[in-house]
Amino acid sequence: MIFHPAFTQYNKPDWENLSVLEINREPARANFIPFANEVQALNGKKEQSPWFFSLNGNWKFNWVSHPDKRPTDFYQTNYDDNNWSTIPVPSNWEMQGYGTPIYVSAGYPFKINPPRVTDEPKEDYTTFNERNSVGSYRRNFTLPQNWQKRRIFIHFGGVQSAFYIWANGKKVGYSQGSMEVSEFDITDYVHQGENLLAVEVYRWCDGSYLEDQDMWRTSGIHRDVFLYSTSDVRISDFTIRTILDKNYKNASLQIKPKLKSYNGNKLEGWNIQAQLYDKNGTAMLIEILKQDAFPILNADYDASVMNDRNPQRGLAKFAWMETKIANPLKWTSETPYLYTLVLTLSDNKNRIVEAVSFRLGFRSIEIKDGQVLINGKPIRLRGVNRHEHDPAMGRSISEDRMIQDIILMKQANINAVRTSHYPNNTRWYELCNEYGLYVMNEADIEEHGLRGQLANDPAWYAAFLDRAVRMAERDKNHPSIICWSMGNESGYGPNFAAISAWLKDFDPTRFIHYEGAQSTPTDPLTVDVISRFYPRVQDEYLNPNIAEENKERAENARWERLLSI
Repeated sequence: MIFHPAFTQYNKPDWENLSVLEINREPARANFIPFANEVQALNGKKEQSPWFFSLNGNWKFNWVSHPDKRPTDFYQTNYDDNNWSTIPVPSNWEMQGYGTPIYVSAGYPFKINPPRVTDEPKEDYTTFNERNSVGSYRRNFTLPQNWQKRRIFIHFGGVQSAFYIWANGKKVGYSQGSMEVSEFDITDYVHQGENLLAVEVYRWCDGSYLEDQDMWRTSGIHRDVFLYSTSDVRISDFTIRTILDKNYKNASLQIKPKLKSYNGNKLEGWNIQAQLYDKNGTAMLIEILKQDAFPILNADYDASVMNDRNPQRGLAKFAWMETKIANPLKWTSETPYLYTLVLTLSDNKNRIVEAVSFRLGFRSIEIKDGQVLINGKPIRLRGVNRHEHDPAMGRSISEDRMIQDIILMKQANINAVRTSHYPNNTRWYELCNEYGLYVMNEADIEEHGLRGQLANDPAWYAAFLDRAVRMAERDKNHPSIICWSMGNESGYGPNFAAISAWLKDFDPTRFIHYEGAQSTPTDPLTVDVISRFYPRVQDEYLNPNIAEENKERAENARWERLLSI
């Protein structure tokens, strides 16, 4: 029996299969682009890197209302798409005239039967006729000449809600999770000259049960798509921590790079270097940080390195590279000063293989005596919830719109924003770093319509954790992010406890929030702050022992306080 690539044995599609969250997707990592040298990396303009190739623009497009109606061979190189229309990428196809945008507050737009999303709903549901619409995308491109004999990766900033990708007629992989980055290594699927990319996007998947946010439901490739190229040895990831001393004056800069070798090179004689620059481009380190590449690459394979980095008892060592910085300018929402870190990988002949960079801020986060402290000073968070929504473009947000939002917030004395209720476009965090906004970064988890059923189901554990891990790995280095939020309005259960345990181990520098972690007499220890949405008057202002008649007095006091701001 022959199955279409979208289906596994027993005709169970990947997009309704809890055991399939991805196929051939790259591990989550920080958001950065390789450059040819330090000068390019310090400049930080990805469009100026020779190893960056944007795939934004018009793609050939076909839309159908049901998976059974999709063109099953559209990914083949000889497929005739002359009768197809075009669609801009990034965009939501509903905003381009295909299908129906659906607004739902607290419920699912399809019949509830997890993990299935294609069972027949009521006749008055939009999904009765548009059961699970599918968008098929095609795009031709030609690789740059200087990309020969290099690794090639494709980056999808966000696709709602599940998709397959083919290159030159060959299936590359699958991913789901509408608000997380998905990357694939397509080196073995592309060639010099013209290439064909084909992407098949499903509006709903089993992951849609975790995307039941109060918002407009739209679909498609809604964030940037691009290629980037690396050497056969690359900086695959890095983590940055800035630790202030007890006087909040001097700092320790800690760096944990990861390296990847695709050709068997053990990197003997190779090294990675780090330099820190101020906003004027002046080098801050008299002596450049330098670390042999061999132990970094082989930390998980070489016994001597493993024993040193991961002792049998106690915590694993974090930084591979560390230096003291005397009294750096500190990052806050009011003084958002950024330095630029440049990492350079060199071979055993001291030739630069690649360079990467990141704009970082020196700041500390603590909770002491019930008070959030930034750099040792108490702050009051004046925050708002913000959805990614544009009246013309839907989920696809331009940089100009992001800046407009930030300026309006700053004008209103807002200093904090919650990415309700999912990780935002990567550019949003860079702008929050630059303009100065404290960010509560929230995982793309909300099962409002099931009231915590999935949070208590072990079968959904991997799906929950996958979303939190991809968020934290991508956004771990941003100084604006002071808090990880595990999701929204999804009840509470062991799957959230698992997320909290992973986050606390992965990043002990930030506190953890989840609105649903509420109990009596105390909230679960998996969260660090009390969170009460739509609080009652007595929750905010009254001791539970105070008489009921004092509610009215407290209500008046609340309004007086609000009106005096």
